[in-house]
Amino acid sequence: MRKFLCILSTLIFLSSCAVISEKAAQKADKENAYLSTFLNKPFANINQAFGKPTQTLTENNQTVQVYEVKRVVFDCQRKFTVDDKNIVTGFISTCWD
Repeated sequence: MRKFLCILSTLIFLSSCAVISEKAAQKADKENAYLSTFLNKPFANINQAFGKPTQTLTENNQTVQVYEVKRVVFDCQRKFTVDDKNIVTGFISTCWD
């Protein structure tokens, strides 16, 4: 009987983990789709959407604009690479909106 309960508990736990992982992946996909709309467009569009960046860094002859987002559960960052013509060339995000 104990073995059965252990197996049942393990299956429920693994099922829960799979559901959470799937939901996180869906939210990350949604965030990436939204941020992709800023690619190859002027950096001014990002300023209008997110305001002033928290940090400005320089990496490999490109500017990296960092936006730190304070959340209740966890903090996250959105980083946008901008070329010398002020065009957004890439992004990295740890946010799930």
